[in-house]
Amino acid sequence: MAILASIGLCSGVLGGLLGLGGGAFVVPALVFFLAFDQHRAHGTSLAIVLAMSVSSVITYSLHHYIDLLLAIEIAIGGVVGALIGGCIVNHIKSKILRRLFSVFLLAAGLKMGLDGYGILHGAQVAVGTGAIPKLLCNGSMIAVGTGVVTGFLSSLLGVGGGVVMVPMLTMLLHFPQQQAQGISLAAMMPIAFTGMFKHYKLGNVSVPVAKWVSVGAIAGGVVGSSLANAMDPGRLKIAFAAFVVLMAALMAAKKK
Repeated sequence: MAILASIGLCSGVLGGLLGLGGGAFVVPALVFFLAFDQHRAHGTSLAIVLAMSVSSVITYSLHHYIDLLLAIEIAIGGVVGALIGGCIVNHIKSKILRRLFSVFLLAAGLKMGLDGYGILHGAQVAVGTGAIPKLLCNGSMIAVGTGVVTGFLSSLLGVGGGVVMVPMLTMLLHFPQQQAQGISLAAMMPIAFTGMFKHYKLGNVSVPVAKWVSVGAIAGGVVGSSLANAMDPGRLKIAFAAFVVLMAALMAAKKK
């Protein structure tokens, strides 16, 4: 039980701090420590991610970093994108797409890292007010489009939605780092629930393990999101950028 709670605590802190689901830590931990197969680890991790996201979203909400309507619109797009990705996953050369996506992640990570460095040293970095600008189409279309891209890439490449969503919100729409992370976590909740329900029906969710890991994940989510809200935006952006660059390297090195 202590090991399970510790896995949850570590994943919760990471997920809450960087606005990620925490699955990048939970899945390998379940495979390594509990000898779960990949499907069972993924299904169980979705239940844990959902629990962690709830506690993190509440904490981000207390600091007024979440636009609930925007998160819902992104989530709707995410579900659509995930369905599209699932339909064509066997009809596209994922290796080529993965390499291209790793280049995007590398560029995004370097850009966010430089922006974070600039913020720490007083440089002028474009940061918006936390609202989607009225461009050639209305804000809802932009939000849903962001969700579609996120869900599509997540489904096709097996990456967490936050790795895609947060850079899009900060780089393309100039959301402040903390708000982008809070919105990302909120938008991932219905997507995680949908995936968890599907895996539960298939018998891929270990309820006892999910229960104990979630205890630590909920506590870790509060700790991680509290740290994120207290951190200097520049340092937080650099921390997220480092994780994105690491993900880019892992994806580029993946052989299959």
